[in-house]
Amino acid sequence: MIHPQSISWFSPSQILKRQIDPSILSWLEDEGSLTKRLKNHCPQQFSVEVLAEEWVKPDQSEAQLLEIPMAQKVLLRQVHLKCADQLCVYARSVIPLSTLQGKHQRLQHLGNKPLGEYLFANTTLKRSKIEWSKLTSGISLFSTAMANQTDSEQAIWGRRSLFHIDAKSLLVSEFFLPVLNKHNDTEK
Repeated sequence: MIHPQSISWFSPSQILKRQIDPSILSWLEDEGSLTKRLKNHCPQQFSVEVLAEEWVKPDQSEAQLLEIPMAQKVLLRQVHLKCADQLCVYARSVIPLSTLQGKHQRLQHLGNKPLGEYLFANTTLKRSKIEWSKLTSGISLFSTAMANQTDSEQAIWGRRSLFHIDAKSLLVSEFFLPVLNKHNDTEK
């Protein structure tokens, strides 16, 4: 498992926004369903490629946000969201065991179904404020996110937020890959 320990997360600011390509900025700022937006972006070509689903210990930052002990194992789900054969988003979800108990235990068995559809279909869904980060080629998580893409030296921006469903938490991080720079998509 790759911990995002070397990643710095920050609150969005006007100064930071000026450093980001406007097409990527629109993805970072969108608080709606990323799954729905990607499905609109590439109708009938959207898919989820599961990279890993495994029980691991969270890093310190994740444990603090989820308010769980670092020694407690969590389900780590790593996927690529694709449009046809192009990788568009690398998503990393950290789900505590307590969230997987009861009616949300099906989160363990999503397979190639998008997590976002499940979350945004839940009427109790609440989302914390969004934090942003920038991955560069020197950060270990970068190679997982990029998966040998041709634009493999270009930095990528991501966001993370805590989701609450029925008062149970999970942490979702999404990194927007360079192909999205090439498509000035403003449809939400």
